[in-house]
Amino acid sequence: MTEIHVFDDIMDPFSHQKTWEFLEGPGWRFGAYSDDHPDADKYWFKHFAGYSASGVEERDPVGIAEELRSSCLPLYKMWEGIVASFLPRQLLGRCYANRMPPGIGGGLHRDSLVASHLTAIYYPHLEWSPRDAGEVLFYDDAERDVVRAVAPRPNRLVVFSGTIPHVARPISNHAKSDRISLVFKTLGVPVAGVAGGA
Repeated sequence: MTEIHVFDDIMDPFSHQKTWEFLEGPGWRFGAYSDDHPDADKYWFKHFAGYSASGVEERDPVGIAEELRSSCLPLYKMWEGIVASFLPRQLLGRCYANRMPPGIGGGLHRDSLVASHLTAIYYPHLEWSPRDAGEVLFYDDAERDVVRAVAPRPNRLVVFSGTIPHVARPISNHAKSDRISLVFKTLGVPVAGVAGGA
């Protein structure tokens, strides 16, 4: 997958509300970043399952979804629905959430160097206005020009190859809440029974 796919209203209103309440609630830790630059913005995060420091950790890829089921059943059920509808047969690599206060943004980065590794970002907000900003910008491979901007509209899922350079822009100081995103990163489609093969 090299394109950027956007899906709106992926959850029913009740499930959307409950997902927001869960993610907006307690349990956040500080120190996440998406750019290795010394001056990169740091922000809040929740880690639910999978790789946490780097892609070279000793992990059983097949067991990461089970880890999510054990740590957070509602998000596991959400993952099952996303796989069935938008990510056929993909293996879960990591599940986490980011929380960026107004004025804090990410750094331009790639999630993976493997084209079959996908990223799915869900926006759980109940309200959002174009004046709130906070779009994710996707760049060309040379990292020179924006090729697409995706607004963090409520109940929206965006799916793309982890090799596409992208960055989360800060939200406005006038936004009613922090910019929260729920992220599922995948390890590709298993080939011939080999976990993580692509």
